[in-house]
Amino acid sequence: METSPLDPSLPGVRLLQSWIREQLPLSIGVVGQEPIEGRLIWQDPEFLAIERAGTSRPVLINRRQISVIRSLG
Repeated sequence: METSPLDPSLPGVRLLQSWIREQLPLSIGVVGQEPIEGRLIWQDPEFLAIERAGTSRPVLINRRQISVIRSLG
């Protein structure tokens, strides 16, 4: 399956980019799992990278598995 490029003209992409710049804590609902909380450090067309408190490596979340993203800040 081919991935489409990340479109920075979309409001959702721009909002996530602003949350990355502001380093806001987020809660990300993932289908079939508990929400993941942390700071969004980057995004690409397929994944979001979340840095959780107390960890040195990011968690990658597949965009297709996300049900909701909430700012905690």
